[in-house]
Amino acid sequence: MRLAIGIFAVLFLAGCVSKKQADLQARQAYMAGQAQAAKQWQSQRPPEVVVRGPVRNPVVPWTEGLTLAKAIVDADYTGYMNPHFVRVIRNGLMIEEMKGIDLLHHHDVPLEPGDIVDIVP
Repeated sequence: MRLAIGIFAVLFLAGCVSKKQADLQARQAYMAGQAQAAKQWQSQRPPEVVVRGPVRNPVVPWTEGLTLAKAIVDADYTGYMNPHFVRVIRNGLMIEEMKGIDLLHHHDVPLEPGDIVDIVP
């Protein structure tokens, strides 16, 4: 009797493991499909720069020669004073951080498609 219960338990647990594996594979396939769809959607959109902070237009179309200062102007900065900090994030890494006053002293940065500009008032 114990042997029968042991065999039943092993078979039952083996079924659970394969169900978990099937669920994991299904989840991985779903995520891969989502990533593919996102990549295809991104390739169909025109290149852009996102500006986060007090602006009226948070998405600025990227054009050849777009700089940080021009992107802030195109985004229509609505702050009352110069920003405290301005950060440029490219591919998830901060490549530049400066005080807002530095832009007035002609410290400008060329931007690339997909960059994110964080304006900290």
